Amino acid sequence: MRKKIRCPDCNGTDIKKIGPIPPTDVFAGIQLSSPIPGGALYRCRKCHLGFRWPRISQELRRQLYIGGNEHAWKIPAQQRHDWILACDWIRPLFPSSARILDVGCYDGKFLSSLEDGYQRYGIEIHPSARQRLSEKSINIFGSDIDKLSGTKSKFDCITAFDFIEHVESPKSFLSQCANALKPGGYIIISSGNLDALSFRLMGSRYWYCTNAEHLSFISMKWLYRTVPKLGLKINKFKTISHESTHMASKIKQPLVCIGYRLLPQFFGYLRRRGWGGKDAVNHPELAEYPPVWGSAKDHFIVLMKK
Repeated sequence: MRKKIRCPDCNGTDIKKIGPIPPTDVFAGIQLSSPIPGGALYRCRKCHLGFRWPRISQELRRQLYIGGNEHAWKIPAQQRHDWILACDWIRPLFPSSARILDVGCYDGKFLSSLEDGYQRYGIEIHPSARQRLSEKSINIFGSDIDKLSGTKSKFDCITAFDFIEHVESPKSFLSQCANALKPGGYIIISSGNLDALSFRLMGSRYWYCTNAEHLSFISMKWLYRTVPKLGLKINKFKTISHESTHMASKIKQPLVCIGYRLLPQFFGYLRRRGWGGKDAVNHPELAEYPPVWGSAKDHFIVLMKK
C-alpha cells in the first residue's frame, strides 16, 4: 500500500495535490548532467503549508549546495527590496550595538549594508562565501541552522531572506530562530507567497516551484496560523516583487507565462526545437520547464516579535 503523504509541519494527512512540478537541470546555479524530477506540489488544508513531494535527500542537497555556483545569489543590493525594507525596520528598533544574525547570509552583503556598530553574525553553508564573511569582519556563527536549536547565544534580531523555502519544515525553522532570540527580539523573513495571484494562476507550473532547492511554500495564511504557536507576533508585512524589472518585462513576462499555462504543448514543441535555453532535445522532460515571472508581486517580507 502506498504510504500516505503527510504535512512536514503539522503531520496532517488532509492534503490537496495542486499538480506536478516540472523537472529542472539546475541546482544552486550549477548546470546538472541530468535533470532532477520535480515531484508534485501539495498543500495542507489544516496549516496551509505548501510543499514539494517527494524530495531529493538532505545529504544530496547539502552536497549540491556546497558545490554550488558561488555567484548564484549575487544580486545587487539596490535590487533587493527586502533588504532595503529590513534595514528601514531594524535601524529604528535597535541601537547600533545590537546583535544581528542573518541566516543563509551568503557573502554578507545584507549585513554589510548595516552600520559597522552592529554586531553582525552569519550562517552560511557555502565555503567560499564563508571565507568572504571573515574578510568583511562578519562573525561566522555556523554553516548549518541546527546550531540555532541548542545555542546559548541570543540575538536582538534574526533575518532570513529567501531562505525559509529551502527548509523541510518552516515551522521548525522559525522555532529554532525564536530559541536563539532575546525576549522582545525580532525575526524578519522574506519568501515567495503561495497565495500571490501569479502563483495561484500558474499552480505547480510556476517558475518558483521548479527551483529544486525550494521545498516549502508559505503564505500569510500559514504565518497567521503558525506564528502565535511559537510565541511570536506579526508586527508588519509587505508584498514585494522578487526583482526590479523594466516596464517591457512587466508586460512581456505575464503574457508569456499565461500563454505557457494555456498552451503547454505548444511551448513544449518550441523547447524540443531548441527554444528557451533548455536542452529538451536530449532531455525531453525539460520541455515542460516554465518561463520566469520575476516582475510579479509574488514575495513578501514579514517582521515578527518575540
